[in-house]
Amino acid sequence: MRHIILSTFLIHLNFRNKTWRLLPKFLKALIYIAFVNSSYYYFFKRRILWEFQSNSLNLKELRIIHIYFITPLLFLLCMKNLPQENVASQIKHILKWSFKCAFCEFLGLKTKMIFFKNGWNIFWSWLMYIFLFTFGYIYTKKPLLIWKISAPTLLFFLLRFKAPLYRISILGPLFFFIRKKQPTL
Repeated sequence: MRHIILSTFLIHLNFRNKTWRLLPKFLKALIYIAFVNSSYYYFFKRRILWEFQSNSLNLKELRIIHIYFITPLLFLLCMKNLPQENVASQIKHILKWSFKCAFCEFLGLKTKMIFFKNGWNIFWSWLMYIFLFTFGYIYTKKPLLIWKISAPTLLFFLLRFKAPLYRISILGPLFFFIRKKQPTL
């Protein structure tokens, strides 16, 4: 229930700040963010680093709420007042928003809305918010650059947190198309 309240609060803030006006500019970035966020569950499904908890919602529902509602709403709120005058002001703004989001996540940790495992902690969450806001913003201007930066970033996290990479995980759905055909008798 608390996750629904959080979503509703973020919808209210976005409505009040009229962030829907930013959708045309940031729609592709939001799709990129949802894809990267979903990738976490794909690569770390057997070694979860963080997971949401709720008495009223199941894990699939919680993940959908966070991937497709909470994270994009946070991104739009951050982008709403992003300074345009210089990069230093933008960095300060993104660091401030990353700190606010990490603090809220820390409160979620203390109230058992989320838990951390396998070496994940609030520092890593703070860093992920910095990546989220920075990569999402730059994606609107240079998407190819962000894809090039995302690959080594993903590799770092896969290695740092020992993602259980199996052949099926790496190849994913393509595995079924490229596997050898069984001989017929």
